[in-house]
Amino acid sequence: MTTVRWQDWLSVGLGCWLAISPWQMDYWLDSAAASNACAIGVALVIFNLISARRIVDSGQEIVNILIGLWLILSPFALNFGAEKYVTLNALILGSAVVILAIWQIRDAVK
Repeated sequence: MTTVRWQDWLSVGLGCWLAISPWQMDYWLDSAAASNACAIGVALVIFNLISARRIVDSGQEIVNILIGLWLILSPFALNFGAEKYVTLNALILGSAVVILAIWQIRDAVK
């Protein structure tokens, strides 16, 4: 019997928000920030749905950590760091993804 890890489902929700955030936060005209948010958001949704349904479960947390770290670094790497709320969105979501992945690793060790 497999257990449902709520962290996977929360990561799906974070990915959904990230994918629609360019329109909700009105930065869809900033191609670098909007493209990054949409691509990473869709990747989070697909990847964590696959993990939540236990289609693939090996190394999932490491990939989420890498995605989260990219979100944290992306405002500076893609030069949209001057946009305060867009940057804050990426930093908060990236941190949340990393924290959830570390939480899953901690739970797996128990």
